[in-house]
Amino acid sequence: MNEIKTPYCCTNRQDHFGLCTTLQINTSGFFEHTEAEHSGIELCFTNGKTRHQRGFRGKKWLLATDTLMVFNARERHIEECSLNPDLHDLRSVIIHPHFIDTLLCDIKMNTDELVFDEVLISCSSHIQAELNTLFEAAMTPGTSHVAIDCALTRLVIEITTRLRHQASAKLRSLEGRGHYPGAVARALTILRDEVNSQDLDLQQIATRAGLSKFHFVRAFQQKKGMTPIRYLNNLRVDIAKQKLQARKQSIIDIAEDVGFNDLSTFNKAFKRHSGMSPTQYRNFFQADISNKL
Repeated sequence: MNEIKTPYCCTNRQDHFGLCTTLQINTSGFFEHTEAEHSGIELCFTNGKTRHQRGFRGKKWLLATDTLMVFNARERHIEECSLNPDLHDLRSVIIHPHFIDTLLCDIKMNTDELVFDEVLISCSSHIQAELNTLFEAAMTPGTSHVAIDCALTRLVIEITTRLRHQASAKLRSLEGRGHYPGAVARALTILRDEVNSQDLDLQQIATRAGLSKFHFVRAFQQKKGMTPIRYLNNLRVDIAKQKLQARKQSIIDIAEDVGFNDLSTFNKAFKRHSGMSPTQYRNFFQADISNKL
């Protein structure tokens, strides 16, 4: 008697604060053949061997390692995962239109103008790094709006400046004149790059973002609802959560790694942001893992 297989892939689907949706799909021993359409731009990639296919534009497209599959907003396609025990770790992020529209509002553009030319694209190391950062944040228990916002901003800047689409010429011209990405978006990339710096100050961030300190603080607070320093500390705490899960470092070493000058300041920031101390978070995370085993 043949074994009956569940006709759906195991999917871990999570919505993140209305900014994006991430999907982790384990196709080992499962198959799928469904029609799909998303309101936002979808990026699909894999960390291992796969025979995942998507039917689109009258063709079947095979997603391979180091390849990025891009679907424009509201484009209907067929998602197909073959039944194969070697298939695993297919990942997808759907970037919600509101997030892109907000990011592009300073230059009076929106999601509908980002129509990408190709379905399959060689995934550059830059884009792969931003995808990995986003998924690390997405998989971290208790991660905040700040971590997702920062990672997603960097990812959208990468795909809009490095991949070909209908607005490429316009965006590259604006980028060359310093108008894209906008000052707040530039600041988010600076904060992520310098997150472990203990000497970063507002004047430095504002200068690199292209604004005076006064106008920068106002613009940042208006867009993000908090000061740049509060945002930075929240981002540091989110990165610390990822490190606390690994149990490879002491808490004081983690505090230094994410840019805090002393353990007391780190503990206060962590508790304000998470509602628990770093030690409590580590213990809670380990207990949660043990209960799932």
